[in-house]
Amino acid sequence: MQPFRHLYLHIPFCRHKCGYCDFNAYARLDGLMEPYVAALERELGSAARRLPFGPLSTVYFGGGTPSLLPAESIDRILELIRGGFDLSPDAEITLEANPASTDSAKLSAWRRAGVNRLSIGVQGFDPRALAVLERRTDGSQARRAVRQAREAGFTNLSIDLIYAVPFQKVESWQDTLRQAIDLGPEHLSCYCLTIEEGTPLHRRRTEGRLPAVDPDTQWAFLERCQSELTGAGYRRYEVSSWSRPGLESLHNQSYWSCRPVYGAGCGAHSYSRSGDSSQRWWNWSRPQDYISKADFVEDGETLTPRLAAAERLLLGLRTTAGVVAPDGFAEELSRLEAAGLIETDGERVLPTRRGLDLHNQIALEVL
Repeated sequence: MQPFRHLYLHIPFCRHKCGYCDFNAYARLDGLMEPYVAALERELGSAARRLPFGPLSTVYFGGGTPSLLPAESIDRILELIRGGFDLSPDAEITLEANPASTDSAKLSAWRRAGVNRLSIGVQGFDPRALAVLERRTDGSQARRAVRQAREAGFTNLSIDLIYAVPFQKVESWQDTLRQAIDLGPEHLSCYCLTIEEGTPLHRRRTEGRLPAVDPDTQWAFLERCQSELTGAGYRRYEVSSWSRPGLESLHNQSYWSCRPVYGAGCGAHSYSRSGDSSQRWWNWSRPQDYISKADFVEDGETLTPRLAAAERLLLGLRTTAGVVAPDGFAEELSRLEAAGLIETDGERVLPTRRGLDLHNQIALEVL
């Protein structure tokens, strides 16, 4: 088994679960925070004893809303990681933060604890789009969070935005992009809204209370995204990600490169490789089960060599760097190239601009 050099920590707590969210996140469970952190520490200790870990290059606190945890809990978890693992001195340590649960004291504490990258869930500046998403934040909170993060010493900030929200206009999206650019983040992730079954937004659309956003309109939003961000000096390096040169998300690149990642916390997924064999396993989803079960793992699977290769190809083609073409996909790659979705550069296959924009068509062909 190849050693793990990337660590994901899932923090499931939220103050309010937004209407579009289908992540493993839970509101009104603050009373479980302390036993949850204790369970997380037990899992990390067990993993360090049982599994091979190399020097950790990235640590990522995701959720949920990790910024809801007391700052001392973040410090405590990072101290355990330093004591139980080999944490590289220049490791990228990211924490996802909601502007509403971010303040100067927390930001300073996170920075002292070793967090050196923030991913701030802004999602938008248009009040109507935020209302549709059921986001309980606004632009002023986002601007305050970014200002305070800079004052606390953070030099690597990422902002998340969502487009193609029902009732959203392309012009308001352009204004959102320009407000985000004015904040000067090093990285932006711009996601096309996907309304997942089982979410409040899905129920509202099924009931006819929300209009569908047609593909042409989604394309117009993406075009505006590309023109505004590229014009401001950001480089698109992945389907939904733009950054200043050299400030791409190292942790997310580990997923797109199919490197081994250990996921700790409820519902977290781990991925490992050994030769041609790949395994994936996942923890109990409900925080109560995760805390109480003797074994943190709920289930797992072994990927066939064909499926593992398909995943490496599919994920590699999410990035402008592309991927070395695996054996056995010549026909699929030929069709993708004929459709103008990929191009070749020696042994590597790369997505074209059209391939980045229409990555779902690449996924359908490869899988």
